[in-house]
Amino acid sequence: MKLLDRYIFKKFFSAFLVILTIFISVFIVIHLVDNMSNFKKHHLSFQAVFNYYCVLALYLVNLVAPLIVFATTIWCTTRLVKRSEIIALLSGGISLHRIIRPYIIIACLLTGANFYLIGWLLANVNKARVRFETEYLDMGGMGSLPQSDYIQLKVGADQYLHIGKYHGYSNTGYDISLDTFKNNMLIERLSAEKMGWNGKDQTWIIQSWQKRIFFPRHEEIITGDKLTISLAVHPEDFSINPNLKDSLTLSELAKHIQKLIYKGSATVRFFIAEQHIRYMTPFAILILIVLGFLIALHKPKEGVGGRITLGIILGCFYIVLFLSAKIVAETQSEHPLLDIWLPNIIFSVLCIIFYRLVSK
Repeated sequence: MKLLDRYIFKKFFSAFLVILTIFISVFIVIHLVDNMSNFKKHHLSFQAVFNYYCVLALYLVNLVAPLIVFATTIWCTTRLVKRSEIIALLSGGISLHRIIRPYIIIACLLTGANFYLIGWLLANVNKARVRFETEYLDMGGMGSLPQSDYIQLKVGADQYLHIGKYHGYSNTGYDISLDTFKNNMLIERLSAEKMGWNGKDQTWIIQSWQKRIFFPRHEEIITGDKLTISLAVHPEDFSINPNLKDSLTLSELAKHIQKLIYKGSATVRFFIAEQHIRYMTPFAILILIVLGFLIALHKPKEGVGGRITLGIILGCFYIVLFLSAKIVAETQSEHPLLDIWLPNIIFSVLCIIFYRLVSK
């Protein structure tokens, strides 16, 4: 490794660790103050709380890494430009592509580390975080899906459950229809006004029901007031745990998506969006490092403050763009892959624009 590479490595990682440590420390102090009453209520030991915040720190590193990297790149490069070190390198015959090489190496290292972090390490660590927050901080509860006029779930090889309306707070469905097929022919239909969950026996109770059995030349109708049945469907299939997707590795996430697709569950869109995010985030680090370098490289008339201000504006724009894309992908998008990758696509275009504006 050349002297230039070691010099930029040292400047970058020292600033990166300082900024990251300050941010995480401030967040943890605020979080600790807000939740001190919960810790006291459950009589948690110092070791238990300390272990939780160690896990939470890793979660925060992944959450803010792209923007911290972006800010660090602008800060370090701005200082190099301010001290005319970049100009000295260019005057000494070193090309712009050679100067940016250590930044690219740093980006590749951080991209690989981030991909391993969010793909496997953080998912396993998050299991402990989710368990702790669910038990002591009341942050792991199930959230009901938006009320729908129609829900369909595959509950068996040839069985489909249709629900007109479902209330997550009471685990109750209305306007129920359970269809059973054989050789692609409908042989039985169970209809009911209401279906409720019996948590004690892990069964469903059907009320005001009617069963129609179809034969080649006739059909048989049976009615009743109440019927208890077992189905391969749980109230969780109508809800989304906001923390569940965080505790799945990439391989577990892929299996869970296939399971939800098989059941026809509407919650699958949350997990598909999460899968795309895990592949998108590491590349965001690479794009933001290159963009931060190019923004800080030239000397605008308004001075150093102009570059830092521009960096803050672009950082905020990236956050808004990412959150908007995530919401769209989790709700009604037909192209979640394109939606999730849209921030990276836009910022890649910005990289090209700023590269053409930089004097070589």
